[in-house]
Amino acid sequence: MLIRFTVENFLSFKDEIEFSMVPGRARKHSDHIYVDERRQDLRLLKTGIVFGANASGKTNIMKALSFSQDFIVEGRKPDQDVAAHPFRLDLACESKPSRFTFEIKSGAKAYIYKFVADMKRVHCESLSELRSTSEKLLFTRNVSPNGRTQIQFGKIPRMTYHTVDDLNSAARLTRPNQLFLYESVDSNIAYFRDVYNWFKNQLVLIYPYTKPGAELGARFVNNEDGFQQKYRDLLQLYDLDIDDIELRKINIDIDQLFSEQDKLNISQYVSQLPDDPAASAIYYNPVLQLFVFVNRHNDYQVYQFVTVHNVEHEERTVNFELFMESDGTIRLFELTPALIRLLNSEEEIVFVVDELDRSLHAQMTRNILDIFLSNSVGKPSQMIAITHESSMLDLDLLRRDEIWFIEKDRYSASQVYSLEEFAPRYDMDVERGYLLGRFGAIPILPSYNLLEWSK
Repeated sequence: MLIRFTVENFLSFKDEIEFSMVPGRARKHSDHIYVDERRQDLRLLKTGIVFGANASGKTNIMKALSFSQDFIVEGRKPDQDVAAHPFRLDLACESKPSRFTFEIKSGAKAYIYKFVADMKRVHCESLSELRSTSEKLLFTRNVSPNGRTQIQFGKIPRMTYHTVDDLNSAARLTRPNQLFLYESVDSNIAYFRDVYNWFKNQLVLIYPYTKPGAELGARFVNNEDGFQQKYRDLLQLYDLDIDDIELRKINIDIDQLFSEQDKLNISQYVSQLPDDPAASAIYYNPVLQLFVFVNRHNDYQVYQFVTVHNVEHEERTVNFELFMESDGTIRLFELTPALIRLLNSEEEIVFVVDELDRSLHAQMTRNILDIFLSNSVGKPSQMIAITHESSMLDLDLLRRDEIWFIEKDRYSASQVYSLEEFAPRYDMDVERGYLLGRFGAIPILPSYNLLEWSK
């Protein structure tokens, strides 16, 4: 779970901004707080919703998370830039590195991980375990301008396969444009893998134009944990005038329909299959909206999702391919697997959704959030959403500390702050106050007659 995230000198963030999932003083909606029996000193909010005007920097929160996740999980090739883009509207910032800090909870442990990097190299990074009343250093690394690494380890417990010498060797081999956290895992050293896995598996980013992918097809076909019925149940809650959803097998020749790149991708998937006759790979073509299930012998089956509409007066059903449905309906198909995972999984997971409200009616956007909050009580899942939908500014739906605003100052630098700082009364109409400009983070538009084109 996410405890706190800070970033400085990255894109529109000039000074350090902090986004926290630590509850404030609000007492309302106490069921929106998750407390793990193993770490009762950590009380964490399940939801954080970010509001702001266009070009305020909302999406840059997503970009900061995405950059960090990619840098930690995928690493960099030898001659590849780090590409930590600084704030460019201040000359002093262009020559300074960007700073990132994550406080996270994984199982019974909590960690604070920091790294500082510019466009070309890492300057420093550190990892500590957060205990109830103290921090335990795991490692701290500094990189000189000429690329030499100095690293210090905390007290390392005895490991079955690796020694402190192995850690030192991995540290020496870490290139200036690489993080040691990535390098240690790439060297098959398990000691820091818990933190690496948080970024790889528990932090899930959903972008405005994310399309249903291979995972959706696999979970639907395999019906993992009753996935099909849960998917259908949510569709009924959405009231889309859709009676059912099916993954229909179709007969096509992928050799003729698919591009050479598609065929290459499928071949690579097949080459990575384990030596098991039952093993299969799933490839998704987002343009054709087709799922290809292929085994080690290159035998394949092709499926596509169709929606089922009941024509009552004719006593028949009609199937629609997904592209025939509205953008809003397709957006819901994209979000539903994430929502199922949030509601049903006992794993600690953080979903960050950019433009939650894209193509959705205001009531539908609110409904998705309400479904999550009402049905995931006591589960270690979090939803962070970036949105324009002001109707969710409602203290009957959210706590004050779950509502965040972002706006740019006079230097065009993005500032992030919580509604908790204003301490509004619990019976206040927050949406009205927001639209009147009381909390900032709203566009100030000029008079329409300023153009005077008719003169």
